[in-house]
Amino acid sequence: MKFLSRALFLLFILVGVLIAVSNSQPVQLTLWPLPHVVVMPVYLLVIGLLLLGVLAGLGIGWWAGRHHRRRAREAGGEAARLERELGRLRTTEAARQAAAQPGAPPSGPALRDQKAIERQSALVAPELGASAAPRGPFS
Repeated sequence: MKFLSRALFLLFILVGVLIAVSNSQPVQLTLWPLPHVVVMPVYLLVIGLLLLGVLAGLGIGWWAGRHHRRRAREAGGEAARLERELGRLRTTEAARQAAAQPGAPPSGPALRDQKAIERQSALVAPELGASAAPRGPFS
């Protein structure tokens, strides 16, 4: 992969040099509202416009992905909050069981806490939950 990327980079450099050598004629660039005239070689104009197009495409792609990035941040925060609450519930239940029966092994969390743990586990990893059914387009 490293060889392929280097070969493509060298190919693009070669094409850029060929464009620069074959298009060195001067061209006048006048921007309508401005009174200035800029004289530059054609290859600088072509490379500048290509660079401007690439930057515009990257900017539009970044702008279009803002909703997905926001949802991912919110989902990550919610997952972290649920993990903290799940850890708190587990430590609370373990402490409660240890205090209730010091000699007996823990038998499991109380019914209310067990339901909370199941709900949180289903939210964090729905494919691991017991009630997760496959969803199709018509269900």
